[in-house]
Amino acid sequence: MRPPKIGGTRAPANVQAIDFTKPHDFHFRIAYDKSATQVFERCLLVGFTTPMTDEENPPAYEEFTHNRWIVLQREDGRRVYIPRDNLLYIEDSTPIGGATTSSASESGDVRELSN
Repeated sequence: MRPPKIGGTRAPANVQAIDFTKPHDFHFRIAYDKSATQVFERCLLVGFTTPMTDEENPPAYEEFTHNRWIVLQREDGRRVYIPRDNLLYIEDSTPIGGATTSSASESGDVRELSN
């Protein structure tokens, strides 16, 4: 399979896997109308709620995305449960004690961004 073109140029043929054993910053759209952005920093993706099956006729509850939430674990062990459809993107976390140019909060757990 050929890689896609970006800006008229073929992207490198280098498939990158996400290493979910390392912490990442997860960027979400939140609020009723998804007008706010929130970042959960240095979290591990530990799984999802509601298992999926490979059955031909899956149970009806699997059809609804609000039943399948992302489960993140913060550095202090607390878990965050958030609808998967709200995920905008995932970013490598800045190593603890590493230099950063972002406006990360002092606690490093959650950062709200204004639009």
